[in-house]
Amino acid sequence: MKKFLLIITIAIVFSACSSSKQYKKETVKEKEEEIAVVEAEGIVSIKNNDIINAKKRALADAQKNAVEMSVGVYVNAVTRVEKSMLVEQKILSKTNGYIKKYKILSEGTVSQGGQDNFYKTRIEAVVKIEEINKDLNDAGLNRQSAPPSNLLFSVLINDRIDDIGNEDKVSENVIAEKLLSKNYKLGQINTQDKSLLSNLTENPEGQKKLSETFKSDVLVTGKSSATLFKENVMGNLISYNANISFKIIKISESALIYSNSFSSGGLGITKEAAAKEAMRRAALLASEDVAKVLEERLKKFNYITIVVKNISTINQLNTIMKGIEDINEIKNTTIINFANGTAKIKLETDENASVIVKGIGSQVENIVLKVTAVSNDFVEIEIQ
Repeated sequence: MKKFLLIITIAIVFSACSSSKQYKKETVKEKEEEIAVVEAEGIVSIKNNDIINAKKRALADAQKNAVEMSVGVYVNAVTRVEKSMLVEQKILSKTNGYIKKYKILSEGTVSQGGQDNFYKTRIEAVVKIEEINKDLNDAGLNRQSAPPSNLLFSVLINDRIDDIGNEDKVSENVIAEKLLSKNYKLGQINTQDKSLLSNLTENPEGQKKLSETFKSDVLVTGKSSATLFKENVMGNLISYNANISFKIIKISESALIYSNSFSSGGLGITKEAAAKEAMRRAALLASEDVAKVLEERLKKFNYITIVVKNISTINQLNTIMKGIEDINEIKNTTIINFANGTAKIKLETDENASVIVKGIGSQVENIVLKVTAVSNDFVEIEIQ
């Protein structure tokens, strides 16, 4: 049986010495780090009247509970349950590594039925939450970062080598991989739809029909063409030049967001290899441009930033996060930063901030919240 109480305050520790009186003995200089001061309890059963062993196990249990509740800041409840073994292996098994220091607040036996059946230890521990966050991130366990937009993207680039169509999708794959690396969500294009889409994107009237025939929100479409430049280059190599032209279309609005073109050369031991290398290089230039444009023009779509101040415990933050995640209009949540009692949270939603504020007020229980600032995509809240 476990019971634990957690009281956390976030602080940035400067290395010269700790400002807390109970840690006066620390004088070793350390780099600045983010920590949490935690009060936690560990309770274990006494086996074979071995008090010394129970005392050790209760201390270890309290330390583990302190780390476990700190993990809750960065791992949502669903992930915590689904990947409990991985959390245990990667994080909780290293409890001592995350406990910077601790002191025992109280300890002793707990009676039940007239007998001392349990041993309880209460500690105040300094937990290295920055290291916990890093290890969770390395293990892929922390709250998933929200994508830069909740729009669905698709890529359709037609490749041609010496004016003959090529179905290897060299250019298309390069641009799609770039968008995936930036956490954009990609939709699939059915083979039957490709010829139709190619025709529709050739003229403004056709673009209006895209929303009727295609489920993605944004389409990156264009052509790449590679032509022979020179043979017998640097011995037996062949040189090709490639040009890619593309446009980005917001399908629902039949709007052309952006268009551009890039050229590059490529070498290979065969014509096909040289042509594909030239198209790959041109597509790499285009992919960087596409990613930059989408970041600039779409980064504010469908996201709200919430700043919550005066958070005194991780329990409070977890309660607020649970309340936010229970709002029907919220699709995803990400804690961007949590330090010095202030959390910055990014929400994925189709609603404006005023609607979300009402939802938070109805979902978060036992915490008095005061809204101090609201705009279309920003909310600032203080805990009273």
